[in-house]
Amino acid sequence: MATVFERDGVWIAKWRDAAGRWRQKRTSCVTKSEARRFAEDLERKGERQREGLEPLPSNAPPMTFAALLDWWWEEYGQRLRGRDLRRFADKHLRAPMGNLTLREVSTSQIEGLLQRESRDLAPKSLNHIRGLFHRIFALAIKREKWVGPNPAASVERRKSPKRLPQYLRLEEVPRLLNALTPKWRPLFATAIFTGMRQGELLGLKKNCVDLQANTVEVSASYDAPTTKGGHADLLPIAQLLRPFLVDAMKRSPSDLVFPRPDGTMHSPELKLDHVLRRALGRAGIVTGYIHKCRRHHCGYEVKASTSECGRCPKCNMRLWAKAIPRHVRFHDMRHTTATLLLKEGVPLATVQRVLRHTDPRLTTEIYGHLDVEDMRAGLDRLRIATTSAPPQVPAGVQDSNKVIQLFSPNGAPVVRGGASSEKTSPVPSSNAKEDRALRKSGRQDSNLRPPGPEPGALPG
Repeated sequence: MATVFERDGVWIAKWRDAAGRWRQKRTSCVTKSEARRFAEDLERKGERQREGLEPLPSNAPPMTFAALLDWWWEEYGQRLRGRDLRRFADKHLRAPMGNLTLREVSTSQIEGLLQRESRDLAPKSLNHIRGLFHRIFALAIKREKWVGPNPAASVERRKSPKRLPQYLRLEEVPRLLNALTPKWRPLFATAIFTGMRQGELLGLKKNCVDLQANTVEVSASYDAPTTKGGHADLLPIAQLLRPFLVDAMKRSPSDLVFPRPDGTMHSPELKLDHVLRRALGRAGIVTGYIHKCRRHHCGYEVKASTSECGRCPKCNMRLWAKAIPRHVRFHDMRHTTATLLLKEGVPLATVQRVLRHTDPRLTTEIYGHLDVEDMRAGLDRLRIATTSAPPQVPAGVQDSNKVIQLFSPNGAPVVRGGASSEKTSPVPSSNAKEDRALRKSGRQDSNLRPPGPEPGALPG
């Protein structure tokens, strides 16, 4: 147990360190109780170091976050399938926080970084930064590179808005395939008919295509031995897809089905989205057109819904139309496959096997989209009996717009109009003198007693 004693007017603290050895230290404490608290703190720190809750004292300089990032990339990061992961980590993690020590990379530092990046990045990208911090520190704790809490665990995730999905409709698929060049047409056709991902298509080999059995083995992604799901699957070849695959295998000079012209594999940096957007513009699958002046220094442009151009109102030069393609990505070919299959009435279990999902909810929630026409057709199936006849008024109840006949307290009928009636006139009695006497007696009674029911009368 930690103790203190005084020597030459200075309080000395005595405690056991992380190795269990007794140590002494001169303190600047003024009172004995203050020195005892200091010694107890030192002993608790040594106990935490023995239990692995705090790092042991070392003469080596503290580890920086840049060094930890290099260690993570060599051990784990380079095995991941993200194409731009290294560039993303260097730009958003190493550049702003690489010079900090691990103890300085706190929750407040990460939160401040995300707040600064929120001006230029979407919430989904901010969540990627937070998740990468969390993964790196979690692995560092597991490998004893860092002792302490994960600083990214307390950083809240940003809410990412869910936008409407984009996919090709059934009548747009042949228009797109016809607008593609013969170089890319088999690749996009295979993506639409099988739902394969970009890496699985570019890494597909000829020995995985069995034209006799009409099957395709999906077992690799680029040069990786496994797919994203980590398992191999067998997909059927549709009758309409077979000629596209035969043509691609004849054109290929190597064992790959969709290689470069020299037979090598395409790089993961290949931007098939750019190829798709140009083809969408040629196919007329657009949201509009931009009419621009052909004269270089004029700068006139206007957005229009058609491609028919006239002349520039500024310089009278001919305009040219630039298509604005619909925002459809190459990965949306996979969305197109699932949506078109579900729209054609294919069972959900079959669509799940085609997309190679382990959970059918993933197929319906992410890839099974219904457009407005599908929802309208579903709502039109409701057979609710409607009629244009006015509702029947129950017996004894009349419409408020009609004349209502009531009876006065003396038994004489009173006729009142509906909503358009403004006056209430009593029906004249056969004996006018009797009516006047009754009205006079009624006024006198009302002056003598307060309004309300008769004394002793039962309510109702």
